[in-house]
Amino acid sequence: VPANKAVYDINQEKPVPGTIVSLYPEIARCVSCNTCTKACPQDLEVMDFIQAALRGDIKKAAELSFDCLQCGLCAARCPADIVHYHVGQLARRLYGKYISPKSPHLEERNTEIGKGIFEEEIEGLTTMDLEALKKLYSERDIEK
Repeated sequence: VPANKAVYDINQEKPVPGTIVSLYPEIARCVSCNTCTKACPQDLEVMDFIQAALRGDIKKAAELSFDCLQCGLCAARCPADIVHYHVGQLARRLYGKYISPKSPHLEERNTEIGKGIFEEEIEGLTTMDLEALKKLYSERDIEK
């Protein structure tokens, strides 16, 4: 089934209540029939994340849609022609870019990768034979 997908530049969008509705106005047609939730093979609360998106609660919409595989069963069953998985994806993108706390460790690691600090180690791993790689993996330090 062809699914309409809004075209947007995430860098130009803002994490404000009207953003999702402006890009996916069809969510306002939701009749709360819950058919989308019943169709979801992941048992996600699909109608709830659409309602959160409609209210402008980006964080809630992102959290409720986090495990969505974008199979499209919800959209195929929706009498309002909502493409739920695209709405959830937009909510997750907005949440990840603008709302979720930034990790200083991630920024530090990205800087290190950019400087090539791990190139030698990566080269060693990619040239290692399979048995040596398995041994290294099984003997690694695991955080508690």
